[in-house]
Amino acid sequence: MEESAETTEILKKIAVKYYPNEQLIDEEIKRSGKAVQLFEIEIEHISGKEIQEK
Repeated sequence: MEESAETTEILKKIAVKYYPNEQLIDEEIKRSGKAVQLFEIEIEHISGKEIQEK
C-alpha cells in the first residue's frame, strides 16, 4: 500500500494495543513509520464444505 493518511490511521489502530497514549504513537510513527510495510490482501475465491450441526 502507498503511504497516505489511510496508512497512518491503520498504523494508529494497530499501535493502540501496544502504546499507552497517542503522543507516543505519533512519535513512533514519525520515527520509524517509513520502515513499515503493509500489504492489502483481496480474497478472490473461498471454498469449503457447509455443515449442518444438530
